[in-house]
This record gives sequence, C-alpha cells and structure tokens, in this order.
Amino acid sequence: MKEIDPLNFLKAVYMNADLPLSVRMRAAIELMPYTYAKLAVVAQVSEQGLAELLDRRLKRVRMMETNTRMIEGPRPEPVDVRPSVPITNDRRYRRF
Repeated sequence: MKEIDPLNFLKAVYMNADLPLSVRMRAAIELMPYTYAKLAVVAQVSEQGLAELLDRRLKRVRMMETNTRMIEGPRPEPVDVRPSVPITNDRRYRRF
C-alpha cells in the first residue's frame, strides 16, 4: 500500500462522493486550519522603541488635557429614575 500524508488523506476523504456527507464535512473541517491562513494581529516595530512611542502619546494626552476648558454654567437638575412597572393583564398583580 502506498503511503499518503494526513493532509492528502483528508483531502481524498472529503472529495470522495461515495462517503456520507457528515464524514466528508468532518474531514473538510479538520483540514481547514491547514489549508487557509487565520487572521492574526501583526505589530510593526520601527527604529523607535515602544517605550518612546508610549511616552510621546502620554505627553500628547497631557497636552490635550491642559488645553481643554471646562464649560461653565448651571448644573442640570438631577433626574429621578424609577423602574418601570411591568404591564400585566392579570388583576392580581396590579398595584393601586
């Protein structure tokens, strides 16, 4: 018998129309991670280190905080929020 690698074996299984669909689907599902690449996060690192980049971002955030002005004016009245009463057609559960 000719030796076959596992990937080609699974490919032959899901391509075989004589096998039940459930078997073919399972073979295709098992083979999928080895056939198609997964999406991944890629970090691009330049000459500057991560610490230098973080320091620049923090400096920019501090500058933005000092440049913002608070809007002055009357404070709004607090709103009284009460839970809503569930609507029911049964008179036993109504509140009067």
